[in-house]
Amino acid sequence: MRLHEFAELARKLPVVSLADLRSTIPGLRQETLSRWNRSGKIIIVAPGYYVLSGETINETDLFAIAGRVYTPSFVSLESALAFYGLIPETVLSVTSVCTRKTRRINSPLCTFIYRSLQPQFFFGYEVKTGRNHRYLMASPERAVVDLLYLRRDISSVEDMLALRFDTETFNGLNSMKILNLAERFNKSWLTEKINEFIEVMKNA
Repeated sequence: MRLHEFAELARKLPVVSLADLRSTIPGLRQETLSRWNRSGKIIIVAPGYYVLSGETINETDLFAIAGRVYTPSFVSLESALAFYGLIPETVLSVTSVCTRKTRRINSPLCTFIYRSLQPQFFFGYEVKTGRNHRYLMASPERAVVDLLYLRRDISSVEDMLALRFDTETFNGLNSMKILNLAERFNKSWLTEKINEFIEVMKNA
């Protein structure tokens, strides 16, 4: 197996899986990948997932990688909120929601964080096209709901203000859409929390 074969495949995909390599390039040896990683030719993003070293990887590439490394999942919470300009930029990590167990992957590219939700709550996302690849991301309204649903530490007006939301951008969202998404979770406490958050943002 030659490196140029890997590179050709890597340029077509956000991240190359071991399964991709075995189906595309018969005779793959795990030792070859380990040697290339040690010599700095490829990067191990997560167990069984690789990218070519020296390639420029932007934010949307990371979003696409996140969705492929752990499926099904879509980018949400702080990552989506920062992308939409609702909160200040966060540290280099990508946070997604998924229907599998919560997981954290520390990779040389960034930290990939996955927060678990029940399968019936896997909705409210959009297919987006990045520089090179497509990826799934929560709508801005859904990202707000995910934040207030999964961040149980946000419980007071002070906590809400501490999130440093851009109130002008937030108040430009569809508040009814936020409430409708929240109601699909069928949690009265969440609906109350969303209503309170909307009022706090209006008056901030």
